[in-house]
Amino acid sequence: MLKIVTTLLCVYMLVRCVLPLRCTRPLKMLLALLVLLVGFRLHIFSLLYATFNPELPRWVLVSTGVPHVLFFLLALLSLLRDGACLVWWLARRLRPGLPALPGSNRQMAVLLLMALVMTALAVPAALRIPEVRTQEIVLPGLPSALDGLRVAHLTDLHISRNFPAAWTRAVVDRTNALRPDLILLTGDLMDGSPALRRGDFAPMADLRAPLGVFACPGNHEYYSGLPAWRPVLRAHGITLLENGAVVLPVRGSHLTVAGVTDNAAGRFGLPGPDPHTALEGTPRPRILMAHKPELFLQTAPDIDLQLSGHTHGGLALLLDQGVALFNGGFVRGWYARDKARLYVGPGSGLWGGFPLRLGVPSEILLLVLRAPQPDVAP
Repeated sequence: MLKIVTTLLCVYMLVRCVLPLRCTRPLKMLLALLVLLVGFRLHIFSLLYATFNPELPRWVLVSTGVPHVLFFLLALLSLLRDGACLVWWLARRLRPGLPALPGSNRQMAVLLLMALVMTALAVPAALRIPEVRTQEIVLPGLPSALDGLRVAHLTDLHISRNFPAAWTRAVVDRTNALRPDLILLTGDLMDGSPALRRGDFAPMADLRAPLGVFACPGNHEYYSGLPAWRPVLRAHGITLLENGAVVLPVRGSHLTVAGVTDNAAGRFGLPGPDPHTALEGTPRPRILMAHKPELFLQTAPDIDLQLSGHTHGGLALLLDQGVALFNGGFVRGWYARDKARLYVGPGSGLWGGFPLRLGVPSEILLLVLRAPQPDVAP
């Protein structure tokens, strides 16, 4: 899918943005070459290093990521421009007195300026340390003994060359400062094998919560060699739940925390997500960790709360609904089905191959669980 989209965007940019320019042929050829080099950045990485996200110095990844994001945003703005031009052309057919649009060179200058401003905002937003966001949520099935329970949710950290040890340390410190009762990690914690990431991942051992730190795998755990990561996670005090659950005693009551695998597991000969097995025999209330949110369509009758990630919140406000189409209609924030609730986090980090966030900030979520208040008779 990535190769198809990239190829279509490159062809579109050549036909609609480079060829119409009024400039010399050598300059057009140079611009066309730049479009191809920037547009096919990830594929060039794949050819040279057998991965879209190679182990290159951070400055190389960021400096090549900036023009890649600029290319993508310019293509998106150009598509919107073409849609507006079509509407204006139809309007002029109906009312011939309407003025003509500016020439292609002037249009491209405006679009390029807009894309530059958006890129200057989007790349730093993608790489920053996430801010804390606090939310209260009433769960209809939550007993009063669990009212006020504090749950920290981190997802899609993607600890890597782009998000190294110093970044991880800052995330851990901000999370611990919230004094959560429970920490839940919903997948895509790292990119790369333990040998490559051990130093960058090391601060995760300092996460602290009285009820524990639990995780479920995302697709990138499998790409990074999940079997090798299992003992590393254990050594760092993180309990990985793969189609399993724990029942935690809390304030004289209990809370079930379950986690499922990711459907990427099948590509590696490992079991796919099985919420029935994970939840079987466990009492309610139940919190389910599932990396991909679309599982909520299946799990809602059997859980009270599902925490997910994977979508990165859609990356940008212009893209979020397109991302939702590929994720069961879910992209970020809260969703409900009967008494069950789903929260899709926008991510704490980001996959390093595409450093873009525009209007969709990264976050560390502190979730305060609330029991329903009893009706008071007048």
